[in-house]
Amino acid sequence: MSLGELLTEYRGDLTVFVRRHAGRLLRFEGVEDLVQGIHVRALEAPYEHRGREPFLKWMYQLARRHLAGRYAHWVALRRKPAALVRLTQADGATASDTGPRTYAERRELLTIAVRALAILPPKDRQMVQWESEDVPLAERADNMGVSYAAADSARRRALERFRKTFDYLLET
Repeated sequence: MSLGELLTEYRGDLTVFVRRHAGRLLRFEGVEDLVQGIHVRALEAPYEHRGREPFLKWMYQLARRHLAGRYAHWVALRRKPAALVRLTQADGATASDTGPRTYAERRELLTIAVRALAILPPKDRQMVQWESEDVPLAERADNMGVSYAAADSARRRALERFRKTFDYLLET
């Protein structure tokens, strides 16, 4: 039996496992998205079929690593939440009020911003993260292996896509 057939056959078991172990991660990503990510990891990893139990053990081990990686991703994004939410606004303005209502609104905006970031292609996601971390554009250009002008153009496009995605999610 091929790996693809095994993944299809045991998708239900993996879905149950993800629902049981994903916890707070499900606030940002759906079960099906996580299962798909685990399948991608499985298809990239070497595997030799030795039966049902060894396969499930191997798949759950991949799943744990994938869930931990995705959780670490979201935790890293939340380290600078104000910067991420600020990027959603074209003029960079944010509310300066304080209080429980404002805190709840900012938390909701952050959740939407993080979801919008997750939807972006990896290169755009990286560019938006660098923008929120104030990484100099010259350093970004070096990391990407492109000119300063190309990096600036990529930055502007990524921010525009991020803002449009954020606005769409905000409306729905």
